[in-house]
Amino acid sequence: MLKDLEKKKDEIAKEFREFFLSRYPIRPPIEIVDFLDECSRGIVYAIAKNDYRDLDSALDNLMRYLATDSRLSAGGSIGTLFHLRDIVIKKVKPNFDELLELDRRFSVVICKAFDHYMNAREDLYKAKYKTMEFELKAQMKQFEFCMKHCPFLKRGFDVPPDTKRVSPNPEEHGDVDDS
Repeated sequence: MLKDLEKKKDEIAKEFREFFLSRYPIRPPIEIVDFLDECSRGIVYAIAKNDYRDLDSALDNLMRYLATDSRLSAGGSIGTLFHLRDIVIKKVKPNFDELLELDRRFSVVICKAFDHYMNAREDLYKAKYKTMEFELKAQMKQFEFCMKHCPFLKRGFDVPPDTKRVSPNPEEHGDVDDS
């Protein structure tokens, strides 16, 4: 069953890789081409052999790559695997039973891809949060340094003696009418 898929897996993987490369206005460096080739081969070979042991590595790499693409939504990233399904169906031309088997295999791959994509997005958000947290701590340290060592800031907090207070409890609220 699905012997044509096994025979045409290299051709399918190449077309799937070219699908990714077609989104670039100019051809990317060889490292990206090789990376996408490795990912597409890993996914197509797992589907063709119906053996998912090595699928996680290829899917994880591809989903991390897609998760960083600002032009793609979650649906767009997972949708690339539906495009792969269309490529396979056009190349293999399966009968009804083979189509059901292909659908089962793609269901497994798409569910795993979704898990990998969500993990990649979570890792990105954690990294962004840590970066923002680090920047905030650095700004707080800068502020503390300025408050301790800047001679001009201290005078800015002293209220001139002839200033009229707005609040009934000026010591509590610190309101000042500067008019």
